[in-house]
Amino acid sequence: MKLKDKIAIVTGAGKGIGREAALAIAKEGALVVAVARTQSDLDETVRLIEDAGGRAISLSRDLTCSSQVQSMVDTVMEQFGRIDILVNNAGGYPSEIYKNREHQAIKLWEWSEEQWDQIIRTNLRIPFLCMSKIIPVMIRQRSGKIVSVSSRMGRIASQMGAYAVAKGGIVTMTRTAAIQTQEYGIQVNAVAPGIVDTPGQRVYNHSVGQDNIPMGSASDVAKGILYLLTDAPAVMTGQVLDMFTTV
Repeated sequence: MKLKDKIAIVTGAGKGIGREAALAIAKEGALVVAVARTQSDLDETVRLIEDAGGRAISLSRDLTCSSQVQSMVDTVMEQFGRIDILVNNAGGYPSEIYKNREHQAIKLWEWSEEQWDQIIRTNLRIPFLCMSKIIPVMIRQRSGKIVSVSSRMGRIASQMGAYAVAKGGIVTMTRTAAIQTQEYGIQVNAVAPGIVDTPGQRVYNHSVGQDNIPMGSASDVAKGILYLLTDAPAVMTGQVLDMFTTV
């Protein structure tokens, strides 16, 4: 087991990529702290991990709130005394933003300030807050690995407006954090998948009339995350692993 007895926080672990990442990390021997807002989803993730012989606990937190992120960190430190891994996966594209668009993308000038702020808060503020609270712990340990989930939408020109901007921000934040933490033995990388078959993505696809669009699997994204946590060389930091570039 390549992650035996490591303490791994996985955000957005209630479903989709986060759940698959939590399962893959637990299979390699880590104790997974599964974090999301919806307790019932977390309960299912923990059940799946334990049924497979792994170890996990759940923490229901609203990670857009700084005090709740700090509470997450404090709880983990009180129980386990260290944080070895952070998988920054929490994010999304709320259905209320696109459900009345009649298959059309929102143009940049059509976004309301409230919609823009909601997307940035969910997709960029969360990973920033998690890094800002967890990196100091890893600095004291002089070790740690962080993998954030960006998107192909953040790597290329796209129609996704604020979502693409937020995911592009994750790329830049990953590289910045990598430069600033390398001297402390911390690796900071990211994955940038294309369209992934998750419950939320299926809802979005249906709303814009793209039910038959090809999609990659959440389990394959989890394999990319696991590679960065286990097999990537120590000097590999500040990198973004592109996945599903043809879909």
